[in-house]
Amino acid sequence: MAGKISVHVRLVVWLVIGLAGLARSKAARNQPVQFEFRHIQEKDGLSINFTTCFLQDRDGFLWVGTFDGLNRYDGVRFHAFKHQRNDPQSLLNNTIHDLCEDHQGNIWIALDNGLSCYNKATGRFRNITSVDGHKLGFTSNVLTDRRGDVWFTSTGVGLHRYNTRTGQMEYFPFHKGDNPRTALREIAKNGLLEDPHRHGFWLAHWRGLSYFDADQQEFISQANNPGHLPIFTDHSVSALALDGERLIFSDNTARQIVVFSLAQRRILKTIAPTSHQKKRDVFDMATIFVDRQHNLWTSSWNYLLFHISADYEQVTELEHDEDRPTSIAGGFFWAGWQHPDGSVWLGTVNGISLTNPERAFYNVYNIGTLFPALNDERGIHCIVEDDDGSWWLGTSIRGLLHYFPQTNRLEIYRLPNASAERPYGRVISSIARSGETLYLAGETGLFTFDTKTRRFSDLPLPPSIRRQNVRVWNILKEGETLWVTGESKEAYRYHFLNRQWETFSITPPPGRDQFMLSYIFKDRHNTIWVDVYPAGIARFSPQLNTFELDEHTRDHPYEKSVSDITEDSAGNFWMSTNGFGLLRYNPRTHRYTNWTENEGLAYDHCLAVLPDAFGNIWVGAYNKFSVFSPRTNRFVNFTLPYSSSNQEYLNKLFPLRNGHILGALKGYLVEFSPEKLVKQPPYLPSQLLISQVTVGDSLYLNHQDLTQVNLKADETGFTVHFGALLSDSHTPFDYFYQLEGYEDWKPAGELRYAVYNRMPGGNYLFRIKGVAPDGRETPVKTLPIHLATLFYQTAGFWVSIAVALLGLAIGFLRYRARQIEKVHTLHMQASRLARDKTEIQYQNLINHLNPHFLFNSLTSLNSLIILNPREASAFLRKLSIIYRYILQNKDKELVSLADELSFVQHYIDLQRARFKEGLNIAIEVDPDNLSRQIVPVTIQNLLENAIKHNIIDKASPLVIRIYTREHTLWIENSLQRKEFVETSHKQGLASLKSLYQYLSQRDLTISETATHFIVGVPLL
Repeated sequence: MAGKISVHVRLVVWLVIGLAGLARSKAARNQPVQFEFRHIQEKDGLSINFTTCFLQDRDGFLWVGTFDGLNRYDGVRFHAFKHQRNDPQSLLNNTIHDLCEDHQGNIWIALDNGLSCYNKATGRFRNITSVDGHKLGFTSNVLTDRRGDVWFTSTGVGLHRYNTRTGQMEYFPFHKGDNPRTALREIAKNGLLEDPHRHGFWLAHWRGLSYFDADQQEFISQANNPGHLPIFTDHSVSALALDGERLIFSDNTARQIVVFSLAQRRILKTIAPTSHQKKRDVFDMATIFVDRQHNLWTSSWNYLLFHISADYEQVTELEHDEDRPTSIAGGFFWAGWQHPDGSVWLGTVNGISLTNPERAFYNVYNIGTLFPALNDERGIHCIVEDDDGSWWLGTSIRGLLHYFPQTNRLEIYRLPNASAERPYGRVISSIARSGETLYLAGETGLFTFDTKTRRFSDLPLPPSIRRQNVRVWNILKEGETLWVTGESKEAYRYHFLNRQWETFSITPPPGRDQFMLSYIFKDRHNTIWVDVYPAGIARFSPQLNTFELDEHTRDHPYEKSVSDITEDSAGNFWMSTNGFGLLRYNPRTHRYTNWTENEGLAYDHCLAVLPDAFGNIWVGAYNKFSVFSPRTNRFVNFTLPYSSSNQEYLNKLFPLRNGHILGALKGYLVEFSPEKLVKQPPYLPSQLLISQVTVGDSLYLNHQDLTQVNLKADETGFTVHFGALLSDSHTPFDYFYQLEGYEDWKPAGELRYAVYNRMPGGNYLFRIKGVAPDGRETPVKTLPIHLATLFYQTAGFWVSIAVALLGLAIGFLRYRARQIEKVHTLHMQASRLARDKTEIQYQNLINHLNPHFLFNSLTSLNSLIILNPREASAFLRKLSIIYRYILQNKDKELVSLADELSFVQHYIDLQRARFKEGLNIAIEVDPDNLSRQIVPVTIQNLLENAIKHNIIDKASPLVIRIYTREHTLWIENSLQRKEFVETSHKQGLASLKSLYQYLSQRDLTISETATHFIVGVPLL
């Protein structure tokens, strides 16, 4: 028989003292109720872990007092207030003991050396260190009564009242004749309470319990006890608490908690909790917190913590355990606060610990503390449940374990294949159970284990497995047979009746010769399926007695990464994959559906999948879990603070008979209760919080009396921060936000702020809401934001600018019109003068030519009369035609080119009569240009200019060519320049050029080469 090792956790026996007159004492049981705590600490923004008090103000924010400043918490971020040495309007001291809010919304803070009052509207503190000249000193308690007055206690003076209506401060001595030095002092922290029915206050101190009648201004105590109440003694008293009409306090002298009925005026119960830790005294008590379910949460000065049930019958000791991240963060707490969702928040010396037993949907079992070697390897691999509710656990080289969750007891069994190298045996990869027999796949062997006799037996391995020396991974018990798969290409079935093995070969798909059979499972129709890694899944056909590959599951990339397969009640196959997220395969439609982190899955590297009885799919990815609802297509994600620093394990999910799901995380087992998620829909807060608006280094804190945030004109980029007080580690709804008038509703995703840049000035309304997976919505929270507009961007400014510009434009246009009119008149006058000047110059030119031409012509005529009278007559006729043309056109600006050429021909004839063979003139004019216009006598002037400036003789004749090209008349003459021209004034061409500038945009061009002089006259 393999060796058996039993590990028992010490159970503390309930102690019952039945002696008359003594209260019954109860010890904290070892495993009654598990409290799983989540922590909020310095890493989350808390100013320091040592937390002393809580206050939720009327705006919904949680104020947290610590030993290093005051914190305002919006569920996402903390804003800390601290003492600033050079700022008298900052917090008086960083050591905070108590908080309250008055009816005006001001926050009052009890400190080491006095009192501070924070005004939300101004963001400043008013500090009080003395009353009537008396130093307050250590201020332990502060509260606002139902009438709106603020009451506080200090060691320097005693009990005080601040009248918020008159602004007066009063102190109340213990005896009317005493001065403040003998007043009631040394009132313990958590030692001041307002009576729920009368206008009075209960005070706890080392000399006993007292009551102050505020109307009569009288103290009632042991020395003054007209009603003979049994609670007024000289015992040391601390930790006052109220539970409805019940006053609860710690009687440290009697070592008991007293429950007193204010209505019945009698003691209802005394409770004397004891610790399983030896020589640890539970008293003195520092804190008693009562939750809405009437449970007590207590903390003592000896760092002992207890949870006492509402019926006072069950006392559970709470301990901080370094090896259990979900244990309470510290061994002492000063304050408690209950969230609207029922969770209890405890302010400990090591941060805020919160737990919600009502909504807790899992219990954690730390098997590793019972068997530390379990954490050295991959931990727990497989689980099967026994009829008595205990669990059989298969481990990685740590043997077979038997765990009893009811008593936290563990049994350890070494496997038959144990060796010096593996003292507990090799890996147990799979367990199946039938009656009192367990079937174990032990990697290289198959075993049975008799749960009654605690004996192992070997099962023979299939011959091919022995021959191939491959490992066995999965087993499945079906009737009188046992299915086995592993690193082989074959599936095996063992028949217990004849002790024979059956081998089933899988025909691989084309090109997939390398494969193995990993997972084997049975669907709801008792059909056997195997995962043909990496080629899909195959179904066993009893008729054909063979496995048939489902062709539709082939050739998918995620087939190479399937880590677990299961079936839901609808017949869908769900697969977890390593890297491809969650898969659903419908064997009827042969359709795959895939969900990854993009669709809300916690982590794409999934290791386990299992449906629950409510149709939800649970997915495990190390210590990250997702619960998927196919109905709503939404995920709920959460992370457990276990095995987060080591991922050398395979976490699995296993169904239990009670409908719960058991998860393995290395050396931890987590029992999930799916029905709690279904029966308790995700908590939806009654309000969301818009906490602050930040602009660079500027901060605008939001509060109820803030009508709007006013931003300066240059603060065009701002960030709005929002959140909600939640006890869950995950947000059970989605945030949506909108800046009304600027954008539509937008999902916030994982962000808890909205950023806006380069915003135009104006009035905006920021809105935020939460939407749960089931469609429920939170009320919309709003914050008006006014962004001032730069003066040059205001409508009035631009209207003024427009009016001014319009006036300037009208004035300028009128001025411009007048100036243009003047300029135009001047231009007209200048043009007229210039034109007149040019015409005069040109006329002078013509007039200047006439005498010379006439003189030369008359000389020629005289010779002709003597020599040839007939030619003289023709000569005289042409001369008269020329002068007639000049006289007829002297007032015309333009004549046709045809008329000009006709006139020029007569002029040429006269010149030829004079120069004979010394003058050669050719005319080559395109007929299409004859209708175009030219200045009268232009050609004559140019011919006369050529004749005047060049040598003409028979030996060197002057050649002149007149031709047209591109609407220009060209007059070109050979260049044989005279050395001296007697009658030249050099004004002819200039005058002609000026005249053409007024008549056309095309200039008269003059060019000269080594052999020719060329003038181009534009034809108009």
